[in-house]
Amino acid sequence: MGNVVVSSVQVRRRLPAVEERLTRPRRLVRELPDLDAGRLHRLIRGGDLAPCFDAAEDAGDGRAEECPICFYFYPSLNRSKCCGKGICTECFLQLMPSKTSKAVHCPFCKTKSYAIEYRGAQPTSEKKIKQQGEQKVNESKLRIHSKSQIAGKISLP
Repeated sequence: MGNVVVSSVQVRRRLPAVEERLTRPRRLVRELPDLDAGRLHRLIRGGDLAPCFDAAEDAGDGRAEECPICFYFYPSLNRSKCCGKGICTECFLQLMPSKTSKAVHCPFCKTKSYAIEYRGAQPTSEKKIKQQGEQKVNESKLRIHSKSQIAGKISLP
């Protein structure tokens, strides 16, 4: 009476197929000697890491996101687990420590043990909120700058 039997099978999210060419980095600035191509392929195919999308010089249709490290635009980016900032897969690979180096801090908020997750494309509502926040910061900077100029003119003889 009202009891429901739940299966113990884990439901995996349905992922869109990733083209084979998008599982290999093409724009690395430095050679990564300990890059495990097989693991990278599995992480991208499994949806844990953003594909190595083709980079664009501009936003195009406005849906693309800009990587703050390389300044190229991509359909979607990985997100820092600590602060939520976006980063492309190829920049992330170059930031990650090699077997001989120390742990990496987040390049954005400096949190120890930098880690990312891939959530897919950023929703339009989230982009709007981000743009509004950036606009408020820019307006605040302008107000502070104009106030400091006014204060400088008043103090001059």
